[in-house]
Parts: sequence; C-alpha cells; structure tokens
Amino acid sequence: MICPICFYSKPKKIFIATNRHGSHQLSTENIPIYKCLNCGCIFPKVTINKNYYQKFYPSNYYSKQICLPDFRKYLFKRPGHLLDVGCGQGEFIYSLPKYITPTGIDINAPNSKNLINSDFLKHNFKRRYDYITFWHSLEHFQNPRVVIKKALSLLKKDGILYISIPNTSSLAFRFGREYWFHLDSPRHLFLPNNKNIKLLFPANYSVKTTYNIWSFPLDLFHSLKKYPYLRFFYPILKLFDKENMLIKVQESDLYSKP
Repeated sequence: MICPICFYSKPKKIFIATNRHGSHQLSTENIPIYKCLNCGCIFPKVTINKNYYQKFYPSNYYSKQICLPDFRKYLFKRPGHLLDVGCGQGEFIYSLPKYITPTGIDINAPNSKNLINSDFLKHNFKRRYDYITFWHSLEHFQNPRVVIKKALSLLKKDGILYISIPNTSSLAFRFGREYWFHLDSPRHLFLPNNKNIKLLFPANYSVKTTYNIWSFPLDLFHSLKKYPYLRFFYPILKLFDKENMLIKVQESDLYSKP
C-alpha cells in the first residue's frame, strides 16, 4: 500500500467501510480504509482492474447524486475555453454562460455535443484551455499526481484550475468515519485534507483553498449516523464544517510584484 499523494509506503488501517455512495448502501462487502502516517491522506485498499468500473459504477450511479451546482458558473468572469474533467452527464457544462466554450470528458459521457467519451489520461487533446475543472472527480483517480501534471500541461499560461474535493480535516469525517457521506468507498481512491492537497502541485503554482458548505446540503446530516443527537444542531455544525474544499490553482508568477 502506497500513499497516492506522498508515496509513503507504510500506511495504517483505521477502519473498515462498506460499499456506500453517499447515504446509499450499495453492498455489504468490507473495504479496508487506510491513513498515510506521513501526510494524512485517506484511501481504500482496492484492486483496479477491468471489472472495477463495471462493478462499482452501476448504471444508476449518477442518478443518486444530490447537490446544488449552480454556484459554479459564477466563477468564470472572462470568456474562454473550459475543460470539465469527469463531467458525468454534462449538466455543468450546459449551465455555463454563453461566453464560455465548454468541453467535458468522462469515461461514461453520453454521445452528445461538447462531450468526449474517453479516458482523460489517454486522450490526445488538440488545444490548451483557459479553465480546467474537477468537480468532485479528482478523487476518482488512482494517481492524482499524474492527473494534475497533465491538467497543468493543458492549461494556458494565465489559465485557472478549479478543484472541488472532500476534506478529511472536516467535522463530518471525524464524526462520520465509515459513514462519512463523501467516503464513497471504493470509488474515492484518495481523500486529501486542506494541507496535503498542496503537495500535488509544483512550487511555482499558487494554491488557494476556500470552502463551499452548501454544494451538498445534507452531507453532514448523513455523516452523523453514529451520533443522531447531533443532528438537532445540524444548521450550526454545517456553518462551521469545512467538508468540501474549492481549490483555485494558477501559476504564482501572476501574483508577483514588479
């Protein structure tokens, strides 16, 4: 077992989870969850082979997602080309302003305008992009360093990379553990915190982290399964939770002073 972020080879098993997608129990098989003792990354023990995607991504996988994605379209202030990695059915790219030229890529993308049904790491892109986005998709990759390296190579000099990803430093993970809404084992192949996520980027990139508490409005509620009495305080806990990170990445020389 090797940490996907820092490559430390001696992680610690912290608990056993089952095959859950959010609050939905998909199967009862046991899935060991490990923590890197060097950087703190959380990841499952799972074998990625030709049967993995067929087994753990059922046909109704996308239909079980409950989120409020509308805030995202307001992040893009200037015209440009956008690549959405792990676009799913393409809901996000079709919600963008008309001055954005979007493309989505996903191994399960439907045959539709502006969507590419392909593996991001294997696909040969013909252009570079002003924006590249990973909306809760980066954690589905087994090798995030390779993914980030390719994404940065596709980004224009003044481009912006946005990543929305769960945060294991959150209250929800500490209380929820195997019932954490965003654990989503074994589909989430690594889960970072607000510190070790920065290890994925070269030193010449600026990495800024904010938190979007309402993108999944009931995630913390479901994560409190072992502590149902805390659900009475849910609105207050939600305000202080940092369950979903929004990472903004740009080349740092854009911020350098003359």
